[in-house]
Amino acid sequence: MDTVMRSGTHDTIVIGGSAGSFEALKTLLPGLPADLPAAVFVCKHLSTMSDMRGTDLLAPYSDLPLKEGAENDPIREGEIVFAPLDTHMMIGRNHVHLRRGAHENNFRPAIDPLFRSAAVYRSSRTVAVVLSGLMNDGAAGARAVARCGGRVLVQHPDTADSPDMPRATLEAVPDAEAVPLDRLATRLAEIAGQPCGPAREIPMDIGIELKIASLEGASMSNEERLGELSPYNCPHCNGVLWEIRDGPLTRFRCHTGHAYTIESLSAVQEEALDHGLFDTLRAHKGRAALLRQMAERSSAHGISKKLYLERAKLVEEDAQRLEEIIKSRRAFA
Repeated sequence: MDTVMRSGTHDTIVIGGSAGSFEALKTLLPGLPADLPAAVFVCKHLSTMSDMRGTDLLAPYSDLPLKEGAENDPIREGEIVFAPLDTHMMIGRNHVHLRRGAHENNFRPAIDPLFRSAAVYRSSRTVAVVLSGLMNDGAAGARAVARCGGRVLVQHPDTADSPDMPRATLEAVPDAEAVPLDRLATRLAEIAGQPCGPAREIPMDIGIELKIASLEGASMSNEERLGELSPYNCPHCNGVLWEIRDGPLTRFRCHTGHAYTIESLSAVQEEALDHGLFDTLRAHKGRAALLRQMAERSSAHGISKKLYLERAKLVEEDAQRLEEIIKSRRAFA
């Protein structure tokens, strides 16, 4: 296998997927030829509880060698490289880079950083592929690839177990090609190695966002150029979020690097609200129990038992109201 140096061809394929993408990869990988003239990079959302790597699970389905990405690994055609657990994988000019940067769209590894890095360093040589998945990680990265002259393919939503990600990408990149899953490998084999257009100048905002994800010291003054301050705080670090208008996409990013589409921000806010309600309920119940214990021992301190019991009753009433709120939210989940 030779290091990829075919700057005039489609020699870089980046693939992203989430829910349902494992089954999609089991169909896609066997169709890629052993002499594929491109390097392939895969970011599949992984659970932090995962005890098996994608390379182990999918190796029996591929004629191409599969490996997990490692820092400074050379980029080689004919290899399929998977993002490791809990680490963003990105590519440089000739090497793989791993960074434990902030979560994007609530994931690490996330698809957008990988796609964005390919857009910056491989420009029109890149083919981005979005597979089955919930919500819309990958849509912004696919848009970056398209803006830099690359091509975008999606698993046709009708063939995806979870069609959200392919649909979001089609909305973000109207020229993206929707390909049925059983034709996707053949289509990639047709494109790989074919002449690509000339490299394009990288838009400022794409370069800045890649620096943020790469932990390369992007400054707050540069980050402010991405958008306008929003009234929202980052659910992960509580920093102020900048609102970014990216064509049809509305996205948010804080100065520590956490990034969200408007949909993923809504989802993580909902999760935070859920945690907050249960934390508050727990605090109320603990407070009521402590007040009743204080009432039992009040004679030893010369403090009125009646006062503590009245306070405990008020706290318990608040706890009951919280339980009703939680029950009503559950009814609409």
